[in-house]
Amino acid sequence: MTAVETEPTPPATRVRRLRGRRLPTLLVAGVFFFGPALAFAAGERAAAIENRKLPDFPALSEGWDFIPKAEAWAVAHLPLRQYAVRGNVALSEGVFGQPPSYNKGGKPTYPRVVEGRDGWLYFGDDVIEACGPRWSVAETLERTRRLAEIVQRSGRRFVLTVAPDKTTVYPDRLPERFLGQACLGERKREFWAALRAARLPGYMDLRGPLERLQRESGEPAYWRTDSHWNERSCGLYGTELARTLDPGLARGTRLVEIEQAVRDGDMGVMLGTPRKETIDQWRLVRDGVKRVKQDDAQMPVSFATANASTGAPLFEPRTLLIGDSFTRNSLPWVTPYFADLTYLRSDASAKAGPEYVAEKVARSETVVFEMVERYFVGGHGEMLDDATLAAIDRALR
Repeated sequence: MTAVETEPTPPATRVRRLRGRRLPTLLVAGVFFFGPALAFAAGERAAAIENRKLPDFPALSEGWDFIPKAEAWAVAHLPLRQYAVRGNVALSEGVFGQPPSYNKGGKPTYPRVVEGRDGWLYFGDDVIEACGPRWSVAETLERTRRLAEIVQRSGRRFVLTVAPDKTTVYPDRLPERFLGQACLGERKREFWAALRAARLPGYMDLRGPLERLQRESGEPAYWRTDSHWNERSCGLYGTELARTLDPGLARGTRLVEIEQAVRDGDMGVMLGTPRKETIDQWRLVRDGVKRVKQDDAQMPVSFATANASTGAPLFEPRTLLIGDSFTRNSLPWVTPYFADLTYLRSDASAKAGPEYVAEKVARSETVVFEMVERYFVGGHGEMLDDATLAAIDRALR
């Protein structure tokens, strides 16, 4: 049998083939390395995709902590990042049937979103705060008591409430097992038992009314794809606050279901794959109430609003409402009860300084403080920091 001889490929042909393969590789590398820079030059900016604002650039005074914080800042502010995250999620779910894991080894990386059954999503920060607390439950509640006593000692009225986690009020669709499940359950039980025993001044319970609403309506009090309670629960928050301040505020007031709408939950965005759900929309109707003033000069940290009424009564004392995203989302169902209301973000001391917060408290006659359960559980609350408490104490003496 005669062997078939092949002529060697000419050098020029090999060069052309290599060039043909090299060009696509260079194009991909160019897009990878220079795409974000070109997008930035074209006006594209990073978007917040993790249910919190983009981090600020760290100060050099932070020492060695500057390096990891600067790295985190650069990653968070990378233009087109949200599209890369979505692509990564789509690839992982398409190939492996599950979302990507970002655990690099070492300490456990708790999920940003806990994917439950039937499309239900739960906020991973519930787990993160419970499994890595800053303060003990006892210390957090003692700091809360100090805040209440400082305000009350000055002759002002103080109301405290806790926005329960979705994992507390509607755990029905949580997965059977997930990372951090044990410490989440233990810390929650410890917190609620301690809160009941503490009898904190001015405390207004929301967990009981929310769970009662679920039983009576047969519907969850929280959205399926969002970390917050739904619009009917926003209305309940406003109703309970008004009842606590003055039961007479219920006169001429009703909560009306108006229509359905489709919305994207905040946790779908965090996963990189927006999740839509159909929601029931509700409106607070207060007879004769009309907004007469709105001062947004200090937004997004604070704003002031004033109402007048020819019908339903208003709460007249100057009120400072301090709250996190649960209060922000509930404002349309809360502000119409007040004649003179100032809203202040609960993290305002970190953004504008403790003295700024103290000044707002000093100008008020009634102070309402809301903070979500996970921050009480994790000992995470700027309003309870030493500097903030000291500034308020000085301002009210």
